[in-house]
Amino acid sequence: MTTAIAWSIDVLEGWEAEEHGDVAVFVRPEGVGVLQVVSYEQDEDITAEDLEDLAQEHIANNEESINIEIGDFSGTLYTLREEDEYWQFWYLAADRLAVVFTYSCAEEDRNVEIDEVREMVGSLILEFIDEEE
Repeated sequence: MTTAIAWSIDVLEGWEAEEHGDVAVFVRPEGVGVLQVVSYEQDEDITAEDLEDLAQEHIANNEESINIEIGDFSGTLYTLREEDEYWQFWYLAADRLAVVFTYSCAEEDRNVEIDEVREMVGSLILEFIDEEE
């Protein structure tokens, strides 16, 4: 038996979840933005350096960031305002799993959904699933 590793979040009422290949997408049908999630698993624990590699573009551009912890996960949140768009990027790791959340919307709409988005991201949990070989 092997143990798979996964993540999950609580999807709030009024939000819809879809899968597009390796990307999970969360939207409100009448909403203003989109939350996308992609995860990466490796054989060994994800290190701070691994997360920095994923976030290299944000680091190189010296974007505003804060260190964060969500349950078993820790990482960095980057906030970017560019060309009338608002972006938040969460780079998080726990065990062998890295999870990257990206939320984007128009700059003028940044406060419309962000509390709900943060609540969903804040519900992130790490799951271990036993699988038959």
